[in-house]
Amino acid sequence: MQVRTSRTPLAVALVVAAAHIGVERAAAQSSLRPTRSWLEATTGSALEAYLRALQLDSTLSTPFPQTVRGFSVRQLAAMRGSDAGPWRALVAPVPRAGSLVVRVLRPSVQLIANSSFPFGMNDGPVWAGRGLTTVVRGGALVLAGPLTLRLEPVAFRAENNAFTLADNGLAGSARFRDPVSPNTIDDPQRFGAGAYQRIDLGYSELRADRLGVSVGVSSAPQSWGPATTLPIIMGPNAPGFLHVFLETSRPVSVFVGRVHARLIAGRLDQSAYSAAPDSLALRAGSGFVAAFLPRGLGGLEVGATRFFHSRWRGWGRIGSALRMPLEGLLFKRGQVAVDNPESAQFLADNQLASLFFRWPFAAAGFEFYGEYAREDAANDLRDLLAEPDHDSAYLLGVRHLIHGDGQRLTLVRGEWANGRITQLARVRPQVLFYLHNLLVQGHTNRGQVLGSPALRGGGGANVGVDFYGPTGRTSIDFHRIQRLAMLSEGAANAHQIDVQHALVVERSMFVRGIDVVGGLTGVWELNRDYRHDAANVGATVGVRLGSGDRAPSR
Repeated sequence: MQVRTSRTPLAVALVVAAAHIGVERAAAQSSLRPTRSWLEATTGSALEAYLRALQLDSTLSTPFPQTVRGFSVRQLAAMRGSDAGPWRALVAPVPRAGSLVVRVLRPSVQLIANSSFPFGMNDGPVWAGRGLTTVVRGGALVLAGPLTLRLEPVAFRAENNAFTLADNGLAGSARFRDPVSPNTIDDPQRFGAGAYQRIDLGYSELRADRLGVSVGVSSAPQSWGPATTLPIIMGPNAPGFLHVFLETSRPVSVFVGRVHARLIAGRLDQSAYSAAPDSLALRAGSGFVAAFLPRGLGGLEVGATRFFHSRWRGWGRIGSALRMPLEGLLFKRGQVAVDNPESAQFLADNQLASLFFRWPFAAAGFEFYGEYAREDAANDLRDLLAEPDHDSAYLLGVRHLIHGDGQRLTLVRGEWANGRITQLARVRPQVLFYLHNLLVQGHTNRGQVLGSPALRGGGGANVGVDFYGPTGRTSIDFHRIQRLAMLSEGAANAHQIDVQHALVVERSMFVRGIDVVGGLTGVWELNRDYRHDAANVGATVGVRLGSGDRAPSR
């Protein structure tokens, strides 16, 4: 096996080491000051992950549904509960509702390097190619009575250095498309032949909260369902898309339990390498997620999601797009012509749907969860009961919180997702998850999968551990990601499955107003592009600084 390397990850690794040494010395010489704010707990952030960990101990946080994320300022305030946990002196409380608050959100700079090929997941708007990727983020937040205005764009530039592409049988710019399904998903293996850069609205949002209901417009990534690393329907792997939303600002009591829900509709964009014609270049994305918490069952959440891709008809028709997840066909009801563009019954949309549960046991610091999803509607209920695994995927996950000496917490977690084509392919056509035949961008936004990139290739697994202490967090993750899979059942031999094994070690350190994050990644890919084994060495270093909020002294 021949491995191509670059000096860039080595240089970033040296920067990481130097930054860690400097921060450790600063920590030894001065006490920490609480300059962070819960306002920074956006989808996929370290603070959001920390809050999810605290949910496994009722003495550390007030229970709150975790299957409809990202959280508003008021939802973050509802979760905090007591000022316990190893980061209690590091993070300032959420400002009181109703007060006028103006905050400059601490800016950050991050460098990501990959030695041999692109690698990254759950990075939101960012796409990290081969070479160095630079990310800048910052903004401001205003609270005024029921209104919340957050302006937090993200800008990045990927060097996007050349590497050997998989042969997808196409020429020109189309050669950058997906290797296996270049005409049914907008998931480029490379974003062009030169540097790739974007300025994204990022985590910006305008919302109004009144009488338990929130309405607004947002561009922020979000996560639906119980998974944190391998979400099926919606997660922080792709850029968020501009959308309007209507949601419960807090769970609503319905006597037998509580309900928390969100309804969204907006515009999805494609990359420059999509196979879609100009008339279908834009799509409407509309979806619904709801969680029900039965009374007396210790925080059990059961729920469902539904997401539609349809033709974009302008912002003037956004109301009809909002109704689609509530009105569309649950089953084809025998009308298979809805999939035939030549039929009068044809429906110009694609949909995904899932059922999920999450059951936490706070007294034991343990939770388990699962999700079952379909990529294609069944003909009818009989068809669903007879062949539930047709174009389906499922996920299982566990998390366990271990207490240390009162200043430390350890979280052990694992997730397993499977969306591979089954034996039904022998008698009935199946496709891999996220592929679509009419709106050929698939379940993507701007060339990145809205769900999990592992399911894009058939499935994957994650095993991780987080060590929380008074100066930060250390995380160790092992990922198995099936990158490419043939459009058939199984693999003819051991060389016809492209799978990545990645070990990621990351350390976050907090001193005064500065956060320093450094990490190293090693990837061993079997049968890359069905040709040969390959390896990638990655490194990341980031700094977030600024005075931020100040928590009251303790």
